Amino acid sequence: MATRSHAAELPGEVVDDLLAAPRRRRLLALLYRRDGPTALSTLAAHIAATEAGVPVEDVAGEDRTAVWWALHEEDLPKLLATDVVAYDSTRDALSLSRAASQFEERLAGLSADGR
Repeated sequence: MATRSHAAELPGEVVDDLLAAPRRRRLLALLYRRDGPTALSTLAAHIAATEAGVPVEDVAGEDRTAVWWALHEEDLPKLLATDVVAYDSTRDALSLSRAASQFEERLAGLSADGR
């Protein structure tokens, strides 16, 4: 994991709220394990695979799409509003922003699937 520079710290209750949702934990854990922007479709496929308990190549297209939409509608607004991730709409890709550095220690204890 790359060390990221610290931005203004989010209040503890905001961090707790962001990490309370399993999909957000999985999304952030995946981004910490990647170097640079990652397509949201790739992230959705990995999250759908974890949720279904199957390898990523076995995830049904409709499951990937459902997770992609849920990320767009439910999780990204909170992560973007708190400046935890950066979103590149031209590539439909996410990367961690400076504010995400305060999550690193808590996410380090999670397994690859964000549990």
